[in-house]
Amino acid sequence: MTQQQNALKNVFFISLPSSMERDINSFHVDSSIQIPVQLPDGKEQLEQGEEITIELIVAGMLKILAYQADHPHLSYYRSFVLAVQPDAPQELNMAAIAQEQKQNYEFAEELFLAVCRLAPQGASYVNLATLYGRMATQDSAKGERYDLYQQKALQTLTEGLEVVGDDEQLLRELGFFHLYQGNVEIAKEYLDRYLEQAPEGDTKKHVRKILDDINAKLNDDQRLMQAYDAIQMNKEDEALVLLDAYLEHNSEIWNAHFLKGWALRRLSRFDEAQQSFLAALARTKGNSDIYNELAICSLETGKAELAKTYLNTAVDLDGENLTLISNLAYLHLKDGELDEAREFLELARNLDPNDPVIHQLIQDYERESGEKISFPVVQEFVDAEEVIKAEKRETPFSVAGKEETDDIHAEFTEEDAF
Repeated sequence: MTQQQNALKNVFFISLPSSMERDINSFHVDSSIQIPVQLPDGKEQLEQGEEITIELIVAGMLKILAYQADHPHLSYYRSFVLAVQPDAPQELNMAAIAQEQKQNYEFAEELFLAVCRLAPQGASYVNLATLYGRMATQDSAKGERYDLYQQKALQTLTEGLEVVGDDEQLLRELGFFHLYQGNVEIAKEYLDRYLEQAPEGDTKKHVRKILDDINAKLNDDQRLMQAYDAIQMNKEDEALVLLDAYLEHNSEIWNAHFLKGWALRRLSRFDEAQQSFLAALARTKGNSDIYNELAICSLETGKAELAKTYLNTAVDLDGENLTLISNLAYLHLKDGELDEAREFLELARNLDPNDPVIHQLIQDYERESGEKISFPVVQEFVDAEEVIKAEKRETPFSVAGKEETDDIHAEFTEEDAF
């Protein structure tokens, strides 16, 4: 049984006799409209001759208001309740807060829902959304229950905005909700609208400061992507200016250091590039792309053994990256380390037997060693299905940023290979 079905199971409808029609202030009781009645607690039906009180009728109407927002007579029931109990919204709101404090969350939810439908105000929807947020935090593992109530909170705030329009409280809460979820651009949109509606005061000053921080972050993110684009267009000097400005305020963002190193390496400023790649490495977990770049810098500065060490680490981190494996095979072959070269050539051939670079390296190996590599040797740790799906040489590498939206994807080019 759903929550709605359980809540409405003790509600039944009656028709009033025409003699009951009357005016209550500006409200007219219409006998043609059936009205809901809430059975008293513990009863499944009314006893014969038992009186139907106005309290039972109002209770039934509040149930419908809370759980059947699409009921055809919802507006009539709302007007009925307000006619007979003008203070109902305030009383229900206070009761809901009290139940929330007692952690009777389902009952508090019902009362807040009734308040929202009875007298829609921004504060009413914010109260309900706050309750859902509290219910979400009960799921410390952030599983299905957490997702359910977070979604309910968002739906409540969005519904409130549709019902009451650009209310400052709703706009502020929606902005903070999306900011918490990491949806920075959406948060900015709501908070900008909040500033247009809100009166001057401490709260507005606080939101304005948060917006300043959001705008700075968005501008920094844009600067980072502009730097990446500049490198792609062979404008490394321009990229370095952008990256230095970015790093002034974001010195702990590893992929900014990576991009700076990439730009410096392309300018053949290998010692400086190495320092930037080491800075990137210090600010993230092991990353094969960083080790590959460090290997390039080491090789270009005459440190071939260090280059092989870096590449070995890169291959350990990404054992199916054909570019890394073929680079390492090439270095061993170049230094006459034929056994090591063969190991990595066989691994590379298992990953992609048709790669032309691997074919050329195998021919070079066979010429140097006098041995043939006739058949691929599949090492035990390489799963056959995974080999088939291994990424090709032209597959772009991905540089993960601080946020998912900061990730950088770059195509390998010939100049990036040894």
